[in-house]
Amino acid sequence: MMTYRSAARAAGWLALTIAVGTAGWGIRHALSPSVRRWRAGGGQSRRAGILQVRTFGSGGPVVLLLHGMAAAGNSYGAGFDRLGDSARVVVPDLLGFGGSMLPPGPVSGEDHLDALDGMLAALGLSEEPLVIVGHSMGGPLALRFAARHRDQVRTVVTLCAALYRDSTEAGSRIALMGPFEAMLTGDGRLPESACAWMCRHRIAAGWVAVAMRPDLPVPVARSAVMHTWDSYRGALKGLLRAPGWEPALDQLAAAGVPVVLVEGGVDPVPMSGRAATLAGAIASVRYVRRRDAPHLLPLTDGEWCATLIAEYLDGTPVQDRTASNS
Repeated sequence: MMTYRSAARAAGWLALTIAVGTAGWGIRHALSPSVRRWRAGGGQSRRAGILQVRTFGSGGPVVLLLHGMAAAGNSYGAGFDRLGDSARVVVPDLLGFGGSMLPPGPVSGEDHLDALDGMLAALGLSEEPLVIVGHSMGGPLALRFAARHRDQVRTVVTLCAALYRDSTEAGSRIALMGPFEAMLTGDGRLPESACAWMCRHRIAAGWVAVAMRPDLPVPVARSAVMHTWDSYRGALKGLLRAPGWEPALDQLAAAGVPVVLVEGGVDPVPMSGRAATLAGAIASVRYVRRRDAPHLLPLTDGEWCATLIAEYLDGTPVQDRTASNS
């Protein structure tokens, strides 16, 4: 039987462990480039079709900013606000994520494309010229949506795009996106059970995400759990394990639409060498490597990304940026 003294000693060790863990989290959080450089983006949030979107800016083309897996539109922070000086910027929470969560039910890649079409129609922007930007999972989605509207698209810019040709490639790389992605990518009952718990305890799950990801801004980390099992697995199957981006890229090349493939120099998530190889094989594709940048490029280098995107708003290709590292 535990004595008073041993109980007090155990409580002391527990308090010390919590204190050390909290201090460690605080240090990692304070030193994180994402936390230091990200601020919430401007604009107004509204419903457009079945998607929750944030919009700002006026004039010029429509710039779509599409986020990655287990994320929401708030990944695009204040560093991207400058795009509103010369464009109308639309930042959706993609179908089944963030403020666009859905009831249980299957979600396909085509559903994502249709939801974006409905969003533009609801905003009265269906006929406007487009610049489409996609981070990580948003990369293949950006290419597929651009191919659907290639007569309107001025440029496509992908940031650390997850361009996989099969489920084996996807499986080997998605786990490197983060602990939530790694857990939910697996098969069996554990991922589905974990997702079900998050759905039942959304607020608590959000703070668990914050505890697990001290490298992320708190609002961004909390957004990581804003999805359902069906929406996560649907995006995994319909966007990341599906090679639909490749024929889309061919269609864009045939139409002469400039495509800019941007990668971080220390990002393990994209297939090594693929973006550079595509740029070498297709005249309308440019490759940009941001040295020392991680997978979370919109968070760590938002202003740099916005500057690059701004150069393409008029649809005029700029010089090959293969070695660019401004």
